[in-house]
Amino acid sequence: MKLRRVLAAIPTNEAEGQLRVAGVLRYASEHVNWDLRIVNSRTQFNDAGVKTLLEEGIDGCILAAYTPAVENILAGHIPTVITLENIHEQIGARQNCISILMNNQEIGRLAAEHFGSLGRFASYAFVPTSPKIPWSLERKATFFEAADKRAAQFEFPEADIELVNMTGEGGILIKISDLVEFLKQLPKPAAVFAANDILAAQVAKACRAAQLKMPTDVSLIGCDNDELLCTISRPAITSIRPNFEQAGYAAARALDAMMRGRRPNETVMRIPGAKVIVRGSTEHIPPAVAVVNAAMEYIKSHALEGISTADVVSHLKISHSLLDLRFRQLRNESVMDAILSIRLAAVKERVEKTDRKFIAIGVECGFRSADHLKRLFRKRFGMSMRAWRLKNRSRRASAS
Repeated sequence: MKLRRVLAAIPTNEAEGQLRVAGVLRYASEHVNWDLRIVNSRTQFNDAGVKTLLEEGIDGCILAAYTPAVENILAGHIPTVITLENIHEQIGARQNCISILMNNQEIGRLAAEHFGSLGRFASYAFVPTSPKIPWSLERKATFFEAADKRAAQFEFPEADIELVNMTGEGGILIKISDLVEFLKQLPKPAAVFAANDILAAQVAKACRAAQLKMPTDVSLIGCDNDELLCTISRPAITSIRPNFEQAGYAAARALDAMMRGRRPNETVMRIPGAKVIVRGSTEHIPPAVAVVNAAMEYIKSHALEGISTADVVSHLKISHSLLDLRFRQLRNESVMDAILSIRLAAVKERVEKTDRKFIAIGVECGFRSADHLKRLFRKRFGMSMRAWRLKNRSRRASAS
């Protein structure tokens, strides 16, 4: 039997590539006797190297790296298995070429389910790659689909992300100032899923810059389980580990079948078996945070009904002093401060957008005393309700 020459261009500078190679080697040792050439560095996998390999003769390829000379491999109808999402998108459907990729729907669902197991979040957010890369979109879609529907959903704008290298080199850049602003605006506590660990590390950096605590203010999950990136952060970052070794094994098995003349039934295979590797960025929400979250949920639903701190205490069946203590520890305000903030925001909106009398607005928003409302409004917004209305009317007039 002819000894088949197989090229495996799989960079091993990260654990992902090392696991893919381990899967390829496991299949080869169990089932075949290949003349296996492993090119484990992107710098070594270049046009000149590919030309030399083609001259020597190649019977099959497993590709997790790209160079333009790959087109010569494909043009020669050499059986080829692609094992990296970005290269799959770059090459597209070709004859004698299939892709063994990760199950992105499973990854997005796992992220949402892990957050759901931790407790109640006020918001779920996704940090994508850019431009609209399908694997990122797939993870986002199932993440939001499986997320707690009671929480608000947010996505960091793709336009603010720069993807430096489409071959998977890991050059995804975000302005930290943009990410800080995005994170600050999320209702807390926030559950943030980053499309991969490179992005998750930048989210963690932005949390530190914004003085947001993980996991109390922001719980964070990445993907790929890059142990260096995940463990160097403080706290360490929880990540989803796709089944990279099984992907390498499946790639070798598919290539073996193709070289024997058997065409696969599908051109894209998705490998299940991802697992959440739990670290400090998603510890369980402390009981104090859970109490404050439950209180804020009740306050948001009933603040305009004229509720008091006593009503919140009665609803939660907790002592007044303990609830107020938790609010001051975690929100730096009292329970009544939180109630008044929601009421005043509602008053401000009605003052800006309607011509209703101020007394009527106050009653609608839970204020029993018009004088008390006047004092609070001036203290919060720096001017009277009448002045606020006139200011915003003139601003709208000039804008139109």
